[in-house]
Amino acid sequence: MTLVQMLTFAAVVLIVAILMTKYLIFSLTSAFPRLKQFKKLLNLLYVFNLAGFALFKERTFLNTKAAEIVSLVIYFYFTFLFVFVAYGICCEILVFARRFFGNFYAKTLSPAKRKLILAVLFLIAFGSVAAGWFMAQNVVVKNIEVRNPKIAEYTRVVQISDIHFSRVIDERFAEKIVPMINDLKPDLVLFTGDYMDKGIADPDKIAKIMNKIEAPMGKYAISGNHEFITGYFDCIDFIEKNGFEFMDGRVENIGRNIVLGGVMDRSAEDTNVYYHEDSKVLNQFQSGNFNIYLKHRPELEDGDSSHFDLMLSGHTHGGQIFPFTLFVKIFNRYLAGLYELEGGAKLYVSRGTGSWGPPVRFGATPEITLIELRP
Repeated sequence: MTLVQMLTFAAVVLIVAILMTKYLIFSLTSAFPRLKQFKKLLNLLYVFNLAGFALFKERTFLNTKAAEIVSLVIYFYFTFLFVFVAYGICCEILVFARRFFGNFYAKTLSPAKRKLILAVLFLIAFGSVAAGWFMAQNVVVKNIEVRNPKIAEYTRVVQISDIHFSRVIDERFAEKIVPMINDLKPDLVLFTGDYMDKGIADPDKIAKIMNKIEAPMGKYAISGNHEFITGYFDCIDFIEKNGFEFMDGRVENIGRNIVLGGVMDRSAEDTNVYYHEDSKVLNQFQSGNFNIYLKHRPELEDGDSSHFDLMLSGHTHGGQIFPFTLFVKIFNRYLAGLYELEGGAKLYVSRGTGSWGPPVRFGATPEITLIELRP
């Protein structure tokens, strides 16, 4: 990420945070008019927005248990604020619509009704964050079956994606998912991008645990956009230390007539890392093989699906937190699940195994995907 992009991102985040805080203060003072005399005190909530930038500091900044707790508090606060404001906007639209029925409704709401709205929004936001935290810990196994005569032998493929190891997703999460993966007895394990973020307190401990994943046909990984945010070459080094072979820009026959090809995330275009065109990988696939195409973002150009039989992606997290899911869907044609493509090819988009930012998921359960390939 370039300096200009970082500054732009920071500016947008800060503006959005300020506007969300403004609505929170408006909701409080509308429900409790006496709070207006403490407006200067309430304005201190704006200062708290700056705390969010601590989450983007280098890994040397937040490594202690206390710092992890601080990170969780910041994440939970902004997640609560987002959900509160998202549903609050819907309420305000309804309140505004009442103006068209002036003969029946007053143009402004009484403090009593504002208290009711505040209470409802608070319960929804708090409930979403609390339930979402438990859901984020509840990784499920999603099973799909793919049949194709090109498959030489029954093969069990496990896909994991978007773990985002960080200051809040650490070795405890690795200890949870590794036994789940091994219990599935995979022949092949594939990781489809966004392995880590900055802030990992003990990367060696994570690597030691993840190396315990057993897959006789191999463990392969590709880059996601966060590999470039965090530092591409550092991430490659870390992921390889975790026991995965990197497949960016490579095609390899791994046996059983299965050919694996992976592409680098297009975030490379904005860095000094060489970015290969996806076609350079796609054109290496041969029609007689069962071709598995690994691409972090579920994006396709016309004709791409004629080169592969199965494409595996991640990136979207299935929206991660409702109602944010609605915004994610606008920008992603393929949100989550199995899609039939032109020519009989299939695309599977994982909801992700971990979480980005707040360890909260609501309406998009994290998953480990078992893909059974059958002749």
